[in-house]
Amino acid sequence: MIMRRHVSQATFAAMLGVILILLTVQMLFVFLGQLGDLNAHYRIGSALYFVFLQIPENLYAILPIGALIGAVVGLGSLATNSELIVMRAAGVSVWRIVAWVLRPALIFGLLAVALSQWLIPPANLASTAVRNGVKQDTAVRGYWHKEGQEFSFISYANDSGELGPTKAFQFDDHQVMVNSWESPSGSYQGSASQGNASQSAWILQTVTSAQILPSGQSKPVHTVNQVWNVNLKPKLLAAATTEPDELSPSQLFKYVRSVSLDNAGTTNDYKLAFWQKVLAPLGLLSLVVLACSFVFGSLRNRSMGYRVVIALMVGLGFRYLQDFVGYVSLVAGGVIFLYVLLPIVGAFLLGAYSLRRAR
Repeated sequence: MIMRRHVSQATFAAMLGVILILLTVQMLFVFLGQLGDLNAHYRIGSALYFVFLQIPENLYAILPIGALIGAVVGLGSLATNSELIVMRAAGVSVWRIVAWVLRPALIFGLLAVALSQWLIPPANLASTAVRNGVKQDTAVRGYWHKEGQEFSFISYANDSGELGPTKAFQFDDHQVMVNSWESPSGSYQGSASQGNASQSAWILQTVTSAQILPSGQSKPVHTVNQVWNVNLKPKLLAAATTEPDELSPSQLFKYVRSVSLDNAGTTNDYKLAFWQKVLAPLGLLSLVVLACSFVFGSLRNRSMGYRVVIALMVGLGFRYLQDFVGYVSLVAGGVIFLYVLLPIVGAFLLGAYSLRRAR
């Protein structure tokens, strides 16, 4: 019990210290990057607020590398003081010590889940609004939707049913455009019955239409309010108009399930973001196992600085490998879950193999 607590506390303190140092350095670079963009509307106070709002995302990004280096530093300090040798002489196995190190690492893994689920999405929207000097609702990427012979583009939508600038193009059966319209804003008004079907009714404000006459000329039409019946629900549309990385795991799951049920197009980028967020704690734990192998394995006779440098390189390499495999999954197709899991399993097996040799 005493040894378990001692190892867990030592590694937790080292992980926390490394993470805080990396986060401080990262936020300093973020702040310095904002200084060149200061102007009459984006002042030093806004820049500091932007940096503050970027903390959750940057903390999430450095947690795996911080836990990796922290585990090397924590265990390395115990090895330097010959404490690990005493534990091994007392009959404590390598894997038991690794399990003690994984206990504090699990805390940071759960922190990563909490950040991605509750803090990062609203913080990113707010930071984009501060940076661009616009309303919070404009931090989006837009969404193209086809229904019948109408192609529409929605720049923004939120869960409350508010629409940003929207435009659409309508075609006849011969693929000839017969009408186009645009609206700066709109709102969701619930479901409307269309025959035997039920569609979502949206109220568009200040609609400007251009009807294409058979002669090829256009006839402008202006409408204060216009009903738009389209099979789009606010929550689904809000997720579709936002970058996958900006959404929480629960939002990604609901969007992927809804789109899959409606056969409304590809969702591979959303699936990739979902599995990357859900499996992030496992990736962190696999890196900690790999870190333990640096102390007990072939690097046990190296200096602390050398092990830290190797850990940093391995952590960055793991991050780049995850990104590369993610891009491959989008191009090659297949089960995205397996693509995301592959680097995690590889890191764990490599660490387990090194630890087995150390025994």
